[in-house]
Amino acid sequence: MITASVKGLEALQRRLAARGLERDVRETLAGQAEAIRAEAALGAPGQVGETIETIDVSVRDRPVFAVGTRHRAARFLEFGTRKMRARPFLWPVFRARLPRVKQELTNTLRARWAKH
Repeated sequence: MITASVKGLEALQRRLAARGLERDVRETLAGQAEAIRAEAALGAPGQVGETIETIDVSVRDRPVFAVGTRHRAARFLEFGTRKMRARPFLWPVFRARLPRVKQELTNTLRARWAKH
């Protein structure tokens, strides 16, 4: 699983809850997590159909989502072994998509904050 932490998340959650914006943040993050899942599935190496099918989005108790796979071979593809070179398919997508996630979240917050 690939996860990212957000500094000040608890303070942000309190402010969002006070303004009723937590649902908007969850929806934005859910959409971005699904986009990461779809791009990772497209970028997965070669004959790994079972690995692609097991890439999923996990919803956590806070506005937090994890994208990953529990397939046993996925970690070997992502990080490689002594005898097999790494063929990462999750981390590059996450890294490339992170600026977009931040921008979408910022846009959502600005739009909703202005309405409240």
